Amino acid sequence: MNVQQAIAQFLEHGQTVRNLSDRTLRAYQSDLAQFDVHLSDTPAVAVTPEHLEAYLDKLGDGPYRDTSIRRKVAALKVFFRYLEDSGVVNESPARRLKIRKPIENRVPTVLSSREVRALLAAPKEQIVELTAMRDHSAGARNRFFCAVRDNVILELLFSTGIRIGELVALNVADVDAERKQIQITGRATRGRLVTLTSDVVLDAIRQYIEMRADRTITTPALFVGRSGTRLTIYSIENIFKKHVRLAEIKRHVTPHALRHTMAAMLVSSGTDIREVQEILGHASILSTQVYTRLPIQKRRNMSSTSPNYGQLARLAPAAESVPRLAIKKK
Repeated sequence: MNVQQAIAQFLEHGQTVRNLSDRTLRAYQSDLAQFDVHLSDTPAVAVTPEHLEAYLDKLGDGPYRDTSIRRKVAALKVFFRYLEDSGVVNESPARRLKIRKPIENRVPTVLSSREVRALLAAPKEQIVELTAMRDHSAGARNRFFCAVRDNVILELLFSTGIRIGELVALNVADVDAERKQIQITGRATRGRLVTLTSDVVLDAIRQYIEMRADRTITTPALFVGRSGTRLTIYSIENIFKKHVRLAEIKRHVTPHALRHTMAAMLVSSGTDIREVQEILGHASILSTQVYTRLPIQKRRNMSSTSPNYGQLARLAPAAESVPRLAIKKK
């Protein structure tokens, strides 16, 4: 069995047995196909750690960012672990594979306080406009439902720092508006319980759940589309893009920027780094420590042209924004 055939078998296993998302499968396919081209039809059983080291050296000399190389290494580790478990190879050659290239010291993308306010206001403005129209047609009711839903989506992305994959996985039963709590199932089933401290967020959730209850919906999913089925990651991304456009945010930002912004605001307000780690659901404190290197409060007086701090100089969190953020349930 050559590597190309092994990759096809691995992807089929990921789809039928592991039930991986199409997005994950495409990422694996892209990264592993590139590795296959490098090997030039080498049998899977003949791949050695030296082959992998040579491949990493080649990637390191190319245009790839550190995060891209790390993703490709992770794909190789999962792929060869599967081949080992399947008996195709005796031992994974990627078992001790490490990246010698140092981690790049990048600044996370965050939104300015103006951008946060404009983004969170966008669906609310739609709700007001649709209410004023007094149109009771089915189309208008659907548009109003979507505006209320989108408002909750953006509020939760910002106030809890939830990942969009975790957001689409939420069920109605995961939200307890009376206790002001939300149960988030994170990566590798690492769950976390956070408390919603903002009445703005809680009122939005209650309004949406009441409207959802009036529709014929059979799925337990919290966030559904007009057809009553669970929203996908792509749906959330499109909703986010729509409101970024309505908020007139000119630069490219993703839903993950709200997670970074929320974390940066918590750290700047003095929240303990361990609590921020638990709120974000990071397995390692190392993933959270990037925010301790971002002295946002001091950065307000720094030049926006600073090569290290220019991006975060825009973030001057308004005092009223911090109480909107969730806390870890003790």
